[in-house]
Amino acid sequence: MNGITLQRRHGQVSVHWPRLAAEQLFVGRTPAEAIALAPQLFSLCGHAQQLAATLALAAASGQPAVADTQALAAVRLEAIRETLRRWLLDWAPACGQTVDPAALAALGRAVTLHDYRQLAAFCIFGTDPSIWRQYGLAGWQQWAASGDSAAARALQQLLAAAPEPVPALQWLHSAANLAANPHWLAGHTPAWYGQAAETGALARYQPLLQAWLDAGHVSAARLLARWLALAAWLGETEPGSDSCTLAGSGLALVDTARGPLLHLATLGGDGRISHYRVLPPTLWHAHPQGCMAQAAAGGDTAQIHRRLLLIDPCVGFTLADIDKKECHHA
Repeated sequence: MNGITLQRRHGQVSVHWPRLAAEQLFVGRTPAEAIALAPQLFSLCGHAQQLAATLALAAASGQPAVADTQALAAVRLEAIRETLRRWLLDWAPACGQTVDPAALAALGRAVTLHDYRQLAAFCIFGTDPSIWRQYGLAGWQQWAASGDSAAARALQQLLAAAPEPVPALQWLHSAANLAANPHWLAGHTPAWYGQAAETGALARYQPLLQAWLDAGHVSAARLLARWLALAAWLGETEPGSDSCTLAGSGLALVDTARGPLLHLATLGGDGRISHYRVLPPTLWHAHPQGCMAQAAAGGDTAQIHRRLLLIDPCVGFTLADIDKKECHHA
């Protein structure tokens, strides 16, 4: 999948993502064929993509669309693993922290929920995730200030960074709510009532993190939101998933590490797929006026790169500062 290019000129940022709509390969196929193909087309979050396809196509055909326990468990482990991977390989170094070889080795061996829970306690939370979740905002701030771990030091560094503009946030909590407000489907890049919106973990946990957002601690709040989602998945919470019909099509929503993933499927009279659209969280965030453009509008290259890594697009990105003739890849 092609990467995102951000160009900055005189403080104005343009965002270009020539996304290859791989889901068009579903058109003309049977639902069973598309469901089998989904994880091959979308290797990142493949379990979530397959579940979303299953739910959307079931809804499109008028069949009951309920995620089974095994599929939800696979999506859950996938989201946990991806969050831990991003912390160890990208977010920690971007926040000036050394990658822990032992943690990376443990990630390579991890298979079960228990494995991931132990790893997260070791490399992020410093305690059982269920205990860490109970700290509250003041407690997490004290934890960051303690500097007792790389994760705490990273969060403290973000809290000390220059204030950032707060993006518009919209938690897409259900397919039914989206179907009742189909305005977001207008145009190539989705938006909420015409406004670019961030839809990931930061939107979900906005009420809890509002004080940090009011102070401009946007990157710190983003990182904390991802850890809150991780801690929830490591506990008793399963990724959300639901589906419904929308103007004769099937709409499915499945929570992923980066936010809600949407599939919209239409079947023809022959039972084969006549139209298909996949809207990953990154498609919302790469809006021309979205959170990626906002993050790149001010600051030096290292700051912008860190902000974009924490937004966590599902593809690589290139940041080009035309004024300074600088180019940075991730």
